[in-house]
Amino acid sequence: MIKGIPVSEGYAIGKVLKLEDFSMDSSKKTIKDIDQEIKKFDEAIEKTKEQLSSLYTLAEKKFGVETARIFEAHLLIAEDPEIKGAVHQKIKNESVNLSYALKTVVTGFVDLFEALDDEYLKERATDLMDVFKRILKNALDIEIVDLASINHKVILLAHELTPSETAQIDPNYVLGFATETGGKTSHSAIIARLLGVPALVGAKDIMHTYENGQEIIIDGILGEIIDDFDDEVKALYTKKEKAFDHANKALEKMKGVASQTLDGYHITLAGNIGSSKDLNHIMDYDADGIGLYRTEFLYLDHQTFPTEDEQFNDYKSVLEKMNPKPVVIRTLDIGGDKNLPYLKMVNEMNPFLGKRAIRLSLDEKELFKTQLRALIRASAFGNLKIMFPMIATLSEFLEAKEIVESIQKELDAKHIKYNDFELGIMIEIPSAALMADSLAKHVDFFSIGTNDLIQYTMAADRMNESVGYLYQPFHPAILKLIKMVTDAAKKHHIWTSVCGEMGGDLNAGPILIGLGVTELSMTPTQILKMRRMISTHKYSDLQQIALNVLELESEEQVLFELKKSIHI
Repeated sequence: MIKGIPVSEGYAIGKVLKLEDFSMDSSKKTIKDIDQEIKKFDEAIEKTKEQLSSLYTLAEKKFGVETARIFEAHLLIAEDPEIKGAVHQKIKNESVNLSYALKTVVTGFVDLFEALDDEYLKERATDLMDVFKRILKNALDIEIVDLASINHKVILLAHELTPSETAQIDPNYVLGFATETGGKTSHSAIIARLLGVPALVGAKDIMHTYENGQEIIIDGILGEIIDDFDDEVKALYTKKEKAFDHANKALEKMKGVASQTLDGYHITLAGNIGSSKDLNHIMDYDADGIGLYRTEFLYLDHQTFPTEDEQFNDYKSVLEKMNPKPVVIRTLDIGGDKNLPYLKMVNEMNPFLGKRAIRLSLDEKELFKTQLRALIRASAFGNLKIMFPMIATLSEFLEAKEIVESIQKELDAKHIKYNDFELGIMIEIPSAALMADSLAKHVDFFSIGTNDLIQYTMAADRMNESVGYLYQPFHPAILKLIKMVTDAAKKHHIWTSVCGEMGGDLNAGPILIGLGVTELSMTPTQILKMRRMISTHKYSDLQQIALNVLELESEEQVLFELKKSIHI
């Protein structure tokens, strides 16, 4: 058995088809005809652009326009003037072959992305490599494998599956797949979830372990590949597969149903998105709104600062499509493990405790004002709520609010219309939770970012495996901070959301609701499951359970109590 990271739930039983990746010759060679080498490179780019345009059309038919935009991003990479110019210069200045020049230039960019801790940025390195390999294969006249031609049922194994390969998969024939690399935020993982096929990433050495035609089982719940099994085990997983499919079909019944408890208490179940490209997912899973739109990815997908109009158009499209449902858009949360290549920042000893998020925005006021103008203008097209990240003190919020009000006056003077909107803050620093009663007098809503709140409260970097045991979402200290926040919100008649990982945790949902959280925002695929779970409990019971666990002394005790009371 081999373990991996489950990125798309489900079970698959089938025979292996390995997608072998062969090495391409990118060794350094001296050339004489520089113009011919550059011409060959430019022709390969044009051919690549034609192929990516075809893939866009294919993806649009299968998944819709939002997912197809993955290939718009790939087209931008293919025609990126910075990469193209750097390759031209390397060929000219060093008289080297295009494959060496291209590999050297692209590797530099990939190394930059992969050195970062942020998973989203690491996965963008995969996109860059996908386009690079396609250009190189076209330049070397190597045939590109068409996965759409698979016409028998298989489980696909690969070192990695690029977005362009994943988009060609036909779920009628590819029952599931596993890769040796990749993460939960990769485009391939997103497409796997859209296809509805079980998938694992980070499954080490599968290409050496398994042979073509070998029968295996993929467990997309536990993240396991089972290879040595008898008829009894196979029958067990066949039963699990049927039960999973039946449960998923039953979830369809939760669409259009109110998100409420047995005794009629309503909870808003919203979705988290990193891009306007994720909107289809939000719609597919019947979200009550968007509880967190991470705008930093709009910046990260650009080579320079996105203009006010570029941002306005993006925010407008999201607000229009979601209207009248609420959309919480978080202002730029850069710093810590997410940096912009085109924004000069001083190296810090501990960037997670340094100039990041709202601290950066208040220091780079023109950057902040551009985003706020775009957001306020876009409010005319939907139900906007603006959220400031990493607020530690009341003065930070008041300064940000003052800037918002100054922009409103500018727009009023120019007779530019905008709708009323709410201003809220992320509660992710213990000081903000402890001062929630004071902050609640000034803000319209709270959104608890549990990922950072846990690591700052426990003084344990959640990226550091050696202190991973301290990342305890159910620790009484965390639950007490959350209760402090919800109590302050109720007192001052504002609402509270949880938008961190806890928001989509089916075990955490009941206790968060019992603690007084009024909105849970999560990965869209969790919404219908959470709605079903909520519908099986009384709000009054969840309140009592929450009171009980606040008296406990450890996460283990809390989980035991939840298991006893909620049957997790």
